[in-house]
Amino acid sequence: MRCLICGDWTFATFCKACLESIKIVPRCREMGDFKVYSFFTFSEIEYLLHTKYQVIGSKVYGILAKKASQYLKNALEIPLNAYAVGIDDKVSASGYAHNAILLYHFKKAGLQPLYQTLYAKNLVSYAGKNLKFRQQNPREFYLKREICGKEIVLVDDIITTGLTLEEAKGFLESKGAKVLNAFVLADARY
Repeated sequence: MRCLICGDWTFATFCKACLESIKIVPRCREMGDFKVYSFFTFSEIEYLLHTKYQVIGSKVYGILAKKASQYLKNALEIPLNAYAVGIDDKVSASGYAHNAILLYHFKKAGLQPLYQTLYAKNLVSYAGKNLKFRQQNPREFYLKREICGKEIVLVDDIITTGLTLEEAKGFLESKGAKVLNAFVLADARY
């Protein structure tokens, strides 16, 4: 197989040099009292994030999530001991749920994944859409399991405007959860 970045022959998705070139660049976006932590610079991994629409995306997301969770585990002095809820972690046409992959790897940093918990009724794609479109088409979340009284960390792959995370936070809190913060692979502002 060939490295997805440089094209050299390798037995892995990325050759060793390219894997090491994907650097963690931690950032925090504050939305009022809600903090969203990201791990990678969006502009540097945007083409990797777009693999979520292809079968190979499961491998790519696994590698990115593993790097992020290792960083998170080393950055924290104590485990988080909270529940992780992915935004709409349904299996896509590609055959996997990219946010479920993130949940699986963040478990190694002390988060307890709650798979298939928060789903959107509105399935319209936000990819490439502007703020006005996103505001006119809210996700309209619903729950597949009880979360009342639980401390939650939201997990998603990208934050663009922040509307999805804000809507998810408000919805979960209206159902009795305490939303601590969110972890995303990349923030589209950077």
